This record gives sequence, C-alpha cells and structure tokens, in this order.
Amino acid sequence: LDKKQLFVEAIRCDPDHENAYNSLGRQLVAGETVELDGGRVMNRKQLFVEAIRCNPDGCCDFHSDLLNELASGETIQWHDGRVLDRKGVLVEAIRCGTSSSSAYCHLGLELAKNESIQLNDGRVLDR
Repeated sequence: LDKKQLFVEAIRCDPDHENAYNSLGRQLVAGETVELDGGRVMNRKQLFVEAIRCNPDGCCDFHSDLLNELASGETIQWHDGRVLDRKGVLVEAIRCGTSSSSAYCHLGLELAKNESIQLNDGRVLDR
C-alpha cells in the first residue's frame, strides 16, 4: 500500500479520524481526487473540510490547509451545507478559537477597505 491507500484505509477503520483526512488531502495534487470506502470521491479541499468536521474545535492546521487551496472569490461547501468563501472559513476558524490571532490577521487582509463582517458571536468587525 502507498501513503494514499494507507490514509484511505485509516478513514475506513475510523471515519472520524481528522488527521487521516488532512494527511490524505496533503498527499493529493491539485485536481486529483480519491475514492473512499463507500464510493465517496473527494478532492483536497473536500478532505480538509471533512477533517474540520471531524474536529471543529482543534483544527488550526486544517483551516490553514483549506485556505491555501481556496483562491480569492472561490467558495467551498461546508460540512453543514453552507457555502463559504475565504472570509467565511476564517470566521469559522475564529469561532473554533484555533489560532485566533492569525485568523483575525488573515481576515483583516481579506476584507476590502470599509468592508465589515459579522462574527459568530455577533460582533461586527471592519477594516
């Protein structure tokens, strides 16, 4: 078995193993997909979202990996069905409390001048 196959097998054994999803995502190249047990086909971005779903409160690296994959203006379907852009992913990272200072900084860089955004706790922040 190669690395990808080992991570697929780890997910088959434990479908909530966040590190297996994230590690598998890191093994794929852009545009590549992988078929998981049960027939689900996922790409890098989807694997990173799945890793976050498995551990929403301790997934700083997973948010970073996902952000590195999302281009400006691109969106991704979140594990709860919402569609998020880069700003939305950063708001989720802040909600999780993972690497919050970094997430706040990156969110500030994503916002346009005079743009504001509401965090999950109700606060509205602007640039």
